Amino acid sequence: MPATMEEITKDMENLILQRISLTSKNLKRMELTDHYDPIRDLGKGSYGKVLLAKHKKSGKAVALKMLEKNKTGLENFLQEYATSICLSFHPHIIGTSRGAFDTISHFVFVQEVGTAGDLQSIIQPKVGIREELVKRCVVQLASALSFIHSTGLVHRDIKPNNILLMDRECHCIKLADFGLAQLQSTHVPSVSVIIPYMPPELCSLGRTGELLLHPSFDVWSFAVLIYNALTDCYPWDGALYYDQKYREYTNWQFRKDISQAPTEWKKFTPEARLMFFQMLALYPRERCSVMEVVKYIHFPWKVEIPQDDIASNSKTMQESKRPHNDPRPHDQVPSSSHQIDDCMPCTSVIRPATGED
Repeated sequence: MPATMEEITKDMENLILQRISLTSKNLKRMELTDHYDPIRDLGKGSYGKVLLAKHKKSGKAVALKMLEKNKTGLENFLQEYATSICLSFHPHIIGTSRGAFDTISHFVFVQEVGTAGDLQSIIQPKVGIREELVKRCVVQLASALSFIHSTGLVHRDIKPNNILLMDRECHCIKLADFGLAQLQSTHVPSVSVIIPYMPPELCSLGRTGELLLHPSFDVWSFAVLIYNALTDCYPWDGALYYDQKYREYTNWQFRKDISQAPTEWKKFTPEARLMFFQMLALYPRERCSVMEVVKYIHFPWKVEIPQDDIASNSKTMQESKRPHNDPRPHDQVPSSSHQIDDCMPCTSVIRPATGED
């Protein structure tokens, strides 16, 4: 019998715990310069930094994720490292090397380098990214997130800074940073700072509230990322009713008519609006899966000149009801084997995790 998601999640939990136990036993103290020549910082955050370095023996460029001990406990470090190892065999998830170590001030593990920067670095101010490049990223990111969700995990931090580029034309991108990743159905607490990528169920939690984690959390963030990549704007500052743009969006959702879009959404085609409707459903269980976005790759997403009246070219949500509200007649839906040359991810093989630290 096929395994249930509860069984899959339990298996992933056990795999992560095994990796944590193995790593904690073999964690070595060493100086960074014993084996690496530092080159420059690739990024900094509140808990540490990512350093570009060259391995002295092999000459290979690597990214060293360095977490400050006074801000990150050993348990959290091991959790992120173990999660990264367990997921790193997908072609669009950043590779993580086996073997972690600590210095006097930092916990460190080694990852592959995003040689062309991150997605944020190519978003042009007030313009965004060319639609064809966004679509390339979307297909690859959907594949990575679908894989993560199939293992029982939720990423929880989907944003442009965590999408690393192997080339500036986005033929190959990789999802990074699993510091917030947790198992599905985990209780996660409320947050003190609201950002545009957070779903409404998290934004509206009280100070002592908890959220039962679900893959739809990532679907919401994924949709906001697509909006941001296409426009260099956010649809709202936070998914709370006192935010005017979010309030306008919720009113639009309740009307269930994609032709009656608020001004901010008229820059998108009816098909793109329907895609956002599915990904940004107000209730978590009503959101589509991450792979549903691929059905919309063939359609244009942005209009050159926003039009006020598109009613004649669109259908209401109720008129277009079918599994996940696909907007086309069934005879126009491409088969799963149909390939889009400009949008397909780079070809790699997913390999099972083997070996030890």
